[in-house]
Amino acid sequence: MMSIFRILQGFVLVWLLCVPFSVGAMECFDCHDAGKFKGEVVHKPVAEANCLVCHGAHVSRFEKLLKKKSHELCLECHQELSSELGGGMVLHEPVRKGECSSCHDPHAAEYGKLLSKTGGDLCFSCHEETHKTFTYSHKPYVDGDCSACHAAHGGSDSRLLKADAGGLCFSCHQDNKQLRSKHLGKDLSGVDCLSCHHPHGGESQNLLRAFSHKPFADKNCRACHDGENDFDNCLQCHEAVLGSFNYAHNHLGVSGSGNPCTSCHNPHVGDRKGLLPGVLGNVCKDCHADTFERRRKSLHKHENWENCNDCHNIHGSNHVAMLIEGQKVCNLCHDQHKGFTHPIGESAIDPRNNQAMDCLTCHNANDGTDYRYYLRGSAERGLCVQCHQGY
Repeated sequence: MMSIFRILQGFVLVWLLCVPFSVGAMECFDCHDAGKFKGEVVHKPVAEANCLVCHGAHVSRFEKLLKKKSHELCLECHQELSSELGGGMVLHEPVRKGECSSCHDPHAAEYGKLLSKTGGDLCFSCHEETHKTFTYSHKPYVDGDCSACHAAHGGSDSRLLKADAGGLCFSCHQDNKQLRSKHLGKDLSGVDCLSCHHPHGGESQNLLRAFSHKPFADKNCRACHDGENDFDNCLQCHEAVLGSFNYAHNHLGVSGSGNPCTSCHNPHVGDRKGLLPGVLGNVCKDCHADTFERRRKSLHKHENWENCNDCHNIHGSNHVAMLIEGQKVCNLCHDQHKGFTHPIGESAIDPRNNQAMDCLTCHNANDGTDYRYYLRGSAERGLCVQCHQGY
């Protein structure tokens, strides 16, 4: 009896697998309301009632019975995007995560390219921090035409600009005599306009960034441009800052060498006090890109990690990695761990390097790891046996 049942079960399965695509697709709307798949723009498979282009009829390893992961499925038809997104480009986060449906509706939408919202409304639904009111605003920003300057899928840097900043600006703002006169006659070829001008808006008609260096505001270029090196020039006015570099580990090195002040500070204008060109984490990322990339790939990451100065003294420190309080920095937040089960300090020497053990011996809070609590190995055994090999 059981064998007859299995034979019948096999026949049913074969019949289901042999149902013609067109019949299966038409029958989808017997259960699924076809009205939900209508709009000004309809995805071609939906318009043709061919649901089985993307979905399996019976079972699938993927959500919504998709035949493949959603982005892999999209690229099967939209193959031109594969080459567009290659070559070391910085990808828009939804693209990097394979979340095409974050912006595009796979069935139907009211806007072109199956976008779920139009123009700036779509972008600002994620990039809320950029949606501000300025006294003077750049026209593309007012119009919500983000794509005038930004590529939707990927770009050469994290700003996802369609071209380098200078070339992009000059596609609308012609480099002519009038423009050069406003820049004291300077040749503007190769200039990064965004170092001084905010691309969205500002409190001045020329969209200069919020904070101005006094010599720049006074048009006193010679105060800094006198042929001396950057570091010595800065100290002529900012002498008090020198003490913040006078440590064993610092970001400058010997006076006149190493990192000039302009590695982090814009000498003319900026959106923030200190004339930093961006939020601190992004400024650090310009040089420490490898650290940021390792963290991005890690399964477990320290929260609020982008605030680098929570743990590091940005100019200098007598502690390795320019930590504020050396290894005590962890206790500034994790005060519940002041009493440890495992000894640390001079009484506990790491047999691998003969250095005193500290929090970072077992935890990698900076890069993150694939283990909980940012451990440098499995908590079950892998971490401990690195030192305790006899166990």
